[in-house]
Amino acid sequence: MNLTKSLAVAGGVTAGVIGAVLLAGIITNEEVDSGGDGGVPQTLRLNSIPVRLGGYGLERRRGGGEIAILSISLRVTGDENKSHVCRMAPRLVATVTRDVAARFGDMEDLDAARRTTLPEHLRHRFNQTLEGTPIDGVMIDRVERGEIPPRGTCG
Repeated sequence: MNLTKSLAVAGGVTAGVIGAVLLAGIITNEEVDSGGDGGVPQTLRLNSIPVRLGGYGLERRRGGGEIAILSISLRVTGDENKSHVCRMAPRLVATVTRDVAARFGDMEDLDAARRTTLPEHLRHRFNQTLEGTPIDGVMIDRVERGEIPPRGTCG
């Protein structure tokens, strides 16, 4: 009888210790994830950007100089990254104007790329411009003729 009671007490103590260690690990892990560099992911929208396809120059280039209005949203994490991205938004707009205008000559090429390779390319270029990695993702929409472009959120 004493042996049964001893085993029950030992099992209860062991389960209590394991549970306490598990709980401490979960609490510690949550604090690490939510502190420091973390924060809530946020989506920022740059002001709409008009881009002349084919680039700017004195000579006429392919594509006839169509103008595409792009609406670009950026996914960032943390208030510090948000304020840094908003402060540097004019440089990001210049990056879009320069890169997209030179790379694409017509709307079809632009539309195909903005659904595949262009978001990752711009994310890389933006992080390079910002000298770090504050931007987690880029989403690109083209504003159709006659639509009202969305306003930027960096105010």
